[in-house]
Amino acid sequence: MKIAHKLAHLIFPRESNNQKAKLLHSSSLTVFIFFLVIYQLVLNFLPKFRPDILGFAANIPPNEVIRLTNEKRAQAGLSTLIENGTLSQAAQAKAADMLNRDYWSHIAPDGTQPWTFFTNAGYKYRYAGENLARDFSSAPAAVEAWMASASHKENIMSAKYKEIGIAVIEGDLAGVDTTIIVQFFGTKYADSLPAVPIAEAKSISTTKPAATIAPKSTIQATPLGYPSSSPASFVAMNEGEEPPRALKSKITISPFGTTKSVSLVIIGVLLFIMVIDFVESNRKQLARVSSRSFSHVAFFGMIFAIALILKAGQII
Repeated sequence: MKIAHKLAHLIFPRESNNQKAKLLHSSSLTVFIFFLVIYQLVLNFLPKFRPDILGFAANIPPNEVIRLTNEKRAQAGLSTLIENGTLSQAAQAKAADMLNRDYWSHIAPDGTQPWTFFTNAGYKYRYAGENLARDFSSAPAAVEAWMASASHKENIMSAKYKEIGIAVIEGDLAGVDTTIIVQFFGTKYADSLPAVPIAEAKSISTTKPAATIAPKSTIQATPLGYPSSSPASFVAMNEGEEPPRALKSKITISPFGTTKSVSLVIIGVLLFIMVIDFVESNRKQLARVSSRSFSHVAFFGMIFAIALILKAGQII
């Protein structure tokens, strides 16, 4: 009975809680906010001490990113992008370079442009583009984030591109375990129509570097025969060779899942209690002398904070 009375005190308006559910009191809302802040701080700092327990590792198949990208293009009546193994190799090299040199940008600290990875892999382009994403829990989440950004969407929906290469690599970036997605778009110079004028190679950055194209007679597409038939085909391995870190299966506690679950549970509980409080107060025709304004402001402030916490992932 004591447990039932305690639950009623927390959920239902009664004399013991001044005719308003205790969980809707400003003091209770403050505790919720404090808990979420502490919880998020733990998620941010724990990977630096125990990356084997908590990390932004995610199972994102590259072919799923390609499928979703082509799905968006099909909805707009655009042609399907063909997966190109050389582009995938270039994207893999860019992702590995960001992890190895610990930067998160289109341009490397030494000034290396994204297009260097295209040419180093042997992809001679007429048009080229790059989208980057990190810390997403799924392929749909990353693609939707790109589509919500005008500049990233422009790359995805561009009719200039004919091919695509994707790399998904997991590793340590700035001391935190993360998953990086590199999306390369391209059209080989040899596949371009002679009547099409030379265009810029675009990246999502404030300064858009222009591609310098040599005369057609000196440029040839050089396929490297790089395998691209499966999500894990970015690196060729000999029998018995240990797979690279990007291809290993890693079991971690995902902050995406835990943060989302905890936040949604809190929002659901509070909304449920607000409905009960509203129904009960109207049924009993309760006259409350205290103002609800602060509680309501605190409540919606907490929902806004939770919404910010739920915004996982970054794109550039």
